[in-house]
Amino acid sequence: MMLQVFSIVTDALGVRYRAIYSQMSQASEDRIMLDPIVIPTLYFVSVVQLVLQALVFVYAYKVTRITGSFQAWTLIIAAFAILTVRSVVSLFMTLSLPADQVSTLIESVGVTTTLVSSVVNLAAGIALFLGFFGLAKRFQAQAKSK
Repeated sequence: MMLQVFSIVTDALGVRYRAIYSQMSQASEDRIMLDPIVIPTLYFVSVVQLVLQALVFVYAYKVTRITGSFQAWTLIIAAFAILTVRSVVSLFMTLSLPADQVSTLIESVGVTTTLVSSVVNLAAGIALFLGFFGLAKRFQAQAKSK
């Protein structure tokens, strides 16, 4: 299931990349345009973040199945689920925007700021995933030893 979703999203990103590249190549000379690799890279990072966020939710749920549920932990899992849904909606809404609007939005914030923000978010997602993965493995090992 996850592989099918990833395949659909990467296909959409490929189509989106070609549309962005063709619009950028047709842009006027007086407007500063983003490097054609910036927007597809940001889309790729967004997809990786989304996959990591979904995996964090899965491992948080696994920990709940092993340890049991209590109110605070249930709220944490609900927050991960809501953040994952928000990321999916945000990605699809961004993909539906015309390339020039996405480019203008990135330029208004700043390319460097946008890229640094994406890298920091990706690092946080990796750290969170590794933390929950380790937590799930630790609780599974303890459950098997009992």
